[in-house]
Amino acid sequence: MQFLKKHYEKIVLGVVLLGVAATSLLLTMRAGDERQKLAEQLQQKVGGKQKPLKPVELAGSMASLERLSKASVVTLSGEHKTFNPGTWIRKADASIAPVGDKGGRGAEGLTLTATHPLNLSVTYASVAGTGEPYRYQFVVARDYEKQPAKRRATTISLTEGTKNDLFVLREVHGPKDNPTEVVIEVLSGNERVTLTKDKAFTKGMDFAADLRYEAENKNFTAKRADESLVLSGVSYKIVAIQKDELVVSAPNQVRTTIKLSLAP
Repeated sequence: MQFLKKHYEKIVLGVVLLGVAATSLLLTMRAGDERQKLAEQLQQKVGGKQKPLKPVELAGSMASLERLSKASVVTLSGEHKTFNPGTWIRKADASIAPVGDKGGRGAEGLTLTATHPLNLSVTYASVAGTGEPYRYQFVVARDYEKQPAKRRATTISLTEGTKNDLFVLREVHGPKDNPTEVVIEVLSGNERVTLTKDKAFTKGMDFAADLRYEAENKNFTAKRADESLVLSGVSYKIVAIQKDELVVSAPNQVRTTIKLSLAP
């Protein structure tokens, strides 16, 4: 008993150490077994007869690539209305109707088909009166005037050396009562011109224009500067007309120049 009491702590420590050693040995053995099992399982999964991999289905992807290589053309003009909506106008009877598909709209749809000169013409007519001072008659036509009443031909008589608002009668050649020719000086430009009864003076002062508006199947004839054109319900003003072009102004003051369309 004395021996156990004296060496009690050593005996307990020895027992604990033996338990720890046994536990360590057991864990080592079990770890080896677990490693063996894992190796066998891994060998079974990796080794052995392998099933062939199924081929990847690429038909849909290849069809998509084929479609991308042959892209479709998107139509954005002509009768396609998604990006080219049509124009509607209010007619004289207050009804609303679509404008036809022919030609452009507004000033862009105008075609200048012809221009006509608007002239100032002076023709020597005859002698007026029977004695000195003789008066000489001239027929004057002003086709370029804006007011129709002023375009009518009028007869003017002058004595040699006198003038009106257009010209001066400078000289009378031949017998005073029956001259062979007369010389006038046009005030605009100080141009001297010789006239006979068979030879008149003509000077272009402006132009009139004939136009076509295909969108509404309309023709405009003999239109002059400052006149208006109603195109698809919008009023445009003719600003100027030259021999081979015409300029129109939209309500927003945007101007468009239209060249003379040459016949094929």
